Amino acid sequence: MTQPWVFDADGHVVEPPSVWDRLPRAYRSYAPRVLQEEDHFRFVCNDRLSFRIAGRAESLAAPGQTPHKSDAPQPASGAVDPGARIGDMAVDRIATAALYPTFGLMIQGVLERAPALALCQAVNDWLAEYCAYDPVHLVGVGVIPMTNEGDALAEARRCVEELGFRGVWRRPEQFPGIPPLQSEGYEPLWAYLADARVPLAFHPGVSGLVPYGYLQDRYGDYFSAIHAVHFPAEQMMVLTSMVAYGILERYPALKVSFLESGAAWVVPYLHRLDEHLTTFGFDRGRLALRPSEYFARQCFVSTEEVEPGLALAVRHYPSSIVFASDYPHADGTFPGSTKELLETDELSPDDVQAVMATNAARLYATGAA
Repeated sequence: MTQPWVFDADGHVVEPPSVWDRLPRAYRSYAPRVLQEEDHFRFVCNDRLSFRIAGRAESLAAPGQTPHKSDAPQPASGAVDPGARIGDMAVDRIATAALYPTFGLMIQGVLERAPALALCQAVNDWLAEYCAYDPVHLVGVGVIPMTNEGDALAEARRCVEELGFRGVWRRPEQFPGIPPLQSEGYEPLWAYLADARVPLAFHPGVSGLVPYGYLQDRYGDYFSAIHAVHFPAEQMMVLTSMVAYGILERYPALKVSFLESGAAWVVPYLHRLDEHLTTFGFDRGRLALRPSEYFARQCFVSTEEVEPGLALAVRHYPSSIVFASDYPHADGTFPGSTKELLETDELSPDDVQAVMATNAARLYATGAA
């Protein structure tokens, strides 16, 4: 098929600085911004300063051009221009893309309730305007605050009912100052998302603005070491919470995705969770199924390449693996984000169709493929 048909389950926009003009003036110091030095940059948010990242901040929107690979990264215009993005999607045969923010990945470290909610609202409003260029093929996924369960529910409702988004997301971390996922206060949010058939996505990110104490204690400000371990480790922990505290048991219609951490890890880790159910039990979850059965029933995980173990993951969880481009981030690939998966002989044609389109259309309930 030469016409665009792929469904990108995790693409990104890069919000321009003007997005923060939407904030009440009293909260504008909380807007994440870049502090560029000669050979490195940092992020700043109110009184919090991130670790050093080598190179130039333009790499945030320059596919394949990490500071390790390029001294002069060239941003992709589709990061801020939806028309250009549609053109870039077509290059890689992508017809539909679910969109997540970039600076929006940094705001959930704000613990003050009012500015935390205002930051989410500003990002979501800008993303809605971006997606309005082509709402059939640009699918918004709204960020919800992590500081208060009621605010998370209210913003999820606004995203779905007013902005037309087909999903909401939050980060997987648990740190002091935010309620844990097993908080009773989150039950109305899980119920709403399940009833609305709107997925909850967990999307990690490394910026130094969101607390990362256990990694900082071990690696200091070593960005590449933190980035390598942070994504899969956090996803394993948040999946454990969703299973062990019975959230997936209580809400069988709740769809949950675990993004940007690869897909192959789910096979051995779910095997481990199944063993722990047999050996120790998950008494606080009152589970009627094995963890792997909950995952197969209602969970999704993304892949960006023909990673080692992908075929095994697809065999175990054929309805749960989705493709993600990560466009336009520096650790993504463009052009060519879909090439390896479209041409692989490790998956059957039916499996490629499922991974590259069908599963994501079901995840976001768009009917598009």
